[in-house]
Amino acid sequence: MRLIKILSCRPVKAFIICIISFTIIWFGMVFGPDENSVEAKVFERLTFYTKSMPQYLFDDQITSKPRKVIVNGNTSYLTVGKSKDDISKILNFYAKRYPPQPVGKIDDAILKKVNDRKLKQCMINMNEVLECMSESQHFRMERDDFGFFGAIEFHNADLTLGSEKFVEKYEKAMTTGEFGKIGTGRIVIALKNPGTQDTRIINLWTDRDFNLKNFLPDTKGDMGGKDIPGVPRYPGSRRLLAIEQENTLTYDTLVSYEGGGGVVGNILFYHSRMEDAGWKTDLIFEKVILEQSMENFMFYTRKGRECTIHIQEDENTGKIVTTITNREMKNS
Repeated sequence: MRLIKILSCRPVKAFIICIISFTIIWFGMVFGPDENSVEAKVFERLTFYTKSMPQYLFDDQITSKPRKVIVNGNTSYLTVGKSKDDISKILNFYAKRYPPQPVGKIDDAILKKVNDRKLKQCMINMNEVLECMSESQHFRMERDDFGFFGAIEFHNADLTLGSEKFVEKYEKAMTTGEFGKIGTGRIVIALKNPGTQDTRIINLWTDRDFNLKNFLPDTKGDMGGKDIPGVPRYPGSRRLLAIEQENTLTYDTLVSYEGGGGVVGNILFYHSRMEDAGWKTDLIFEKVILEQSMENFMFYTRKGRECTIHIQEDENTGKIVTTITNREMKNS
């Protein structure tokens, strides 16, 4: 029942997690293509990450050892620490730690070498972005009890944004999707504890394997990542989001699908197939679900594992969205 406790976290925690979830993908989209319906779905599904974010972010134990989070096949890491400093001082520290890149401009001579028409138009538009970045390359938000800092740390600190070398790297990354080879997305979240006056510091950064194409569907309609072993998948559904996270005692996974079949059809499918796969229902949980008329929310257990399945209809598209979370004990 540990997973149920996490699912019932307080609203303030859910808000913080939503911020973290959104920013995991934010850096990859800065230099990516314009949003479309597929990418919008990815952003929408990221909100479901609130159901599997681990409890350690909000306990009293710091996590100086980086914890791995894999989103659609892209690796990110995070640590959690504490400080007596106020939020402004903490954010100033990280602003100095990750200085801005030198900024230039993509001139006409460079643009003439670009054959792809869409890419060329994108680079013309980028000149406006570069002009803005000459003044500020950091994203910062500060409140009395909350602070947020975001930056892109390029692997080559001397690389001038807008230079021919930068354009070559950008053009290659647009083709391969491998933006992780250009730089690392870095995020810092500072949370003031009014009771102790300590400030919780959450550091999150992307790995060099970051690939934008993992957030675009393959030929089968699936996003990057993988399904949860031993958990069936409704026929014809496509994977929108896959998150894996290794914690101290557990492995946590979340996968979200979109498909057809109706809410009732999907519920009947999982009730039947989960039992066939060796999963068992929890009698206490089933009683609560019936009392609250939440038949679209299911909870199953198997040796060392807990699994929740949430089925709902997208009111905009009429498609069925199924979100599955899985928690597995490391020593099971």
